[in-house]
Amino acid sequence: MMKRLAWWYTAGFLGIFVICHTPGLTDADGRLLGLFRIDPIDDIVHLLSGLAGAWIAWQAPRSIATYFVVIGVLYNLDALVGMTMSRGLLDLSLFRLGAGSPDFTLTNWALNAPHIVLASLAIAVLALGVWP
Repeated sequence: MMKRLAWWYTAGFLGIFVICHTPGLTDADGRLLGLFRIDPIDDIVHLLSGLAGAWIAWQAPRSIATYFVVIGVLYNLDALVGMTMSRGLLDLSLFRLGAGSPDFTLTNWALNAPHIVLASLAIAVLALGVWP
Protein backbone atom coordinates (compact mmCIF):
# COMPACT_ATOMS: atom_id res chain seq x y z
CA MET A 1 0.00 0.00 0.00
CA MET A 2 2.73 2.49 0.97
CA LYS A 3 4.68 1.72 -2.18
CA ARG A 4 1.59 2.47 -4.28
CA LEU A 5 1.05 5.77 -2.43
CA ALA A 6 4.70 6.71 -2.97
CA TRP A 7 4.28 6.10 -6.71
CA TRP A 8 1.13 8.29 -6.72
CA TYR A 9 3.05 11.09 -4.99
CA THR A 10 5.84 10.66 -7.51
CA ALA A 11 3.32 10.95 -10.34
CA GLY A 12 1.87 14.08 -8.77
CA PHE A 13 5.18 15.86 -8.43
CA LEU A 14 6.36 14.86 -11.88
CA GLY A 15 2.91 15.69 -13.26
CA ILE A 16 3.03 19.26 -11.98
CA PHE A 17 6.49 19.60 -13.50
CA VAL A 18 5.12 18.47 -16.87
CA ILE A 19 2.00 20.66 -16.57
CA CYS A 20 4.18 23.71 -15.97
CA HIS A 21 5.89 23.06 -19.30
CA THR A 22 2.85 22.11 -21.37
CA PRO A 23 2.07 24.60 -24.14
CA GLY A 24 -1.35 26.16 -23.74
CA LEU A 25 -1.44 25.83 -19.96
CA THR A 26 0.90 28.79 -19.49
CA ASP A 27 -0.04 32.24 -20.79
CA ALA A 28 2.19 34.75 -22.60
CA ASP A 29 3.31 36.18 -19.25
CA GLY A 30 4.44 32.76 -18.05
CA ARG A 31 1.57 32.26 -15.58
CA LEU A 32 0.28 28.74 -15.10
CA LEU A 33 -3.43 28.61 -15.97
CA GLY A 34 -3.25 32.41 -16.10
CA LEU A 35 -3.09 32.56 -12.30
CA PHE A 36 0.48 32.48 -11.03
CA ARG A 37 4.08 32.10 -12.06
CA ILE A 38 5.91 28.94 -11.16
CA ASP A 39 9.43 29.95 -10.24
CA PRO A 40 12.16 27.87 -11.91
CA ILE A 41 13.38 26.86 -8.45
CA ASP A 42 9.86 25.60 -7.64
CA ASP A 43 10.05 23.55 -10.82
CA ILE A 44 13.31 22.00 -9.67
CA VAL A 45 11.90 21.29 -6.19
CA HIS A 46 8.85 19.54 -7.71
CA LEU A 47 11.09 17.53 -10.01
CA LEU A 48 13.48 16.54 -7.21
CA SER A 49 10.58 15.63 -4.89
CA GLY A 50 9.19 13.36 -7.60
CA LEU A 51 12.53 11.81 -8.43
CA ALA A 52 13.23 11.20 -4.73
CA GLY A 53 9.84 9.52 -4.36
CA ALA A 54 10.46 7.35 -7.40
CA TRP A 55 13.89 6.29 -6.19
CA ILE A 56 12.59 5.51 -2.69
CA ALA A 57 9.56 3.58 -3.97
CA TRP A 58 11.75 1.60 -6.37
CA GLN A 59 14.99 1.09 -4.45
CA ALA A 60 14.35 1.85 -0.77
CA PRO A 61 10.75 1.01 0.15
CA ARG A 62 11.65 0.84 3.85
CA SER A 63 12.24 4.61 3.67
CA ILE A 64 8.78 5.44 2.33
CA ALA A 65 7.44 6.47 5.75
CA THR A 66 10.39 8.83 6.18
CA TYR A 67 9.73 10.25 2.70
CA PHE A 68 6.12 11.00 3.64
CA VAL A 69 7.17 12.67 6.92
CA VAL A 70 9.72 14.85 5.15
CA ILE A 71 7.33 15.74 2.32
CA GLY A 72 4.49 16.40 4.75
CA VAL A 73 6.47 18.66 7.04
CA LEU A 74 8.36 20.58 4.34
CA TYR A 75 5.41 21.23 2.04
CA ASN A 76 3.10 22.23 4.94
CA LEU A 77 5.78 24.65 6.18
CA ASP A 78 6.16 25.96 2.63
CA ALA A 79 2.41 26.63 2.44
CA LEU A 80 2.37 28.27 5.89
CA VAL A 81 5.24 30.57 4.91
CA GLY A 82 3.54 31.25 1.57
CA MET A 83 0.28 32.30 3.21
CA THR A 84 1.70 34.25 6.14
CA MET A 85 4.81 35.80 4.58
CA SER A 86 4.10 35.81 0.82
CA ARG A 87 7.32 33.90 0.23
CA GLY A 88 8.38 30.34 -0.38
CA LEU A 89 10.40 28.20 1.97
CA LEU A 90 11.38 25.49 -0.50
CA ASP A 91 12.30 27.90 -3.28
CA LEU A 92 14.41 29.83 -0.74
CA SER A 93 12.67 33.15 -1.54
CA LEU A 94 12.06 33.67 2.19
CA PHE A 95 15.83 33.72 2.67
CA ARG A 96 16.60 35.70 -0.47
CA LEU A 97 13.88 38.35 -0.11
CA GLY A 98 12.98 38.29 3.58
CA ALA A 99 9.50 37.98 5.02
CA GLY A 100 6.66 39.71 3.25
CA SER A 101 3.15 40.50 4.39
CA PRO A 102 0.41 37.90 4.79
CA ASP A 103 -1.47 37.11 1.57
CA PHE A 104 -4.83 35.38 1.89
CA THR A 105 -6.04 36.23 -1.62
CA LEU A 106 -7.79 33.62 -3.73
CA THR A 107 -4.78 33.40 -6.05
CA ASN A 108 -2.42 32.69 -3.16
CA TRP A 109 -4.83 30.10 -1.76
CA ALA A 110 -4.90 28.44 -5.19
CA LEU A 111 -1.10 28.39 -5.22
CA ASN A 112 -0.75 26.97 -1.69
CA ALA A 113 -3.80 24.68 -1.45
CA PRO A 114 -2.18 21.77 -3.32
CA HIS A 115 0.77 21.92 -0.94
CA ILE A 116 -1.53 21.95 2.09
CA VAL A 117 -3.70 19.08 0.81
CA LEU A 118 -0.91 16.81 -0.42
CA ALA A 119 1.36 17.45 2.56
CA SER A 120 -1.49 16.88 5.02
CA LEU A 121 -2.44 13.67 3.24
CA ALA A 122 1.14 12.44 3.55
CA ILE A 123 1.06 13.03 7.30
CA ALA A 124 -2.46 11.60 7.61
CA VAL A 125 -1.39 8.39 5.88
CA LEU A 126 1.25 7.94 8.55
CA ALA A 127 -1.02 9.02 11.44
CA LEU A 128 -3.71 6.57 10.37
CA GLY A 129 -1.19 3.75 10.45
CA VAL A 130 -1.36 2.82 6.79
CA TRP A 131 2.34 1.98 6.72
CA PRO A 132 3.51 -1.55 7.54
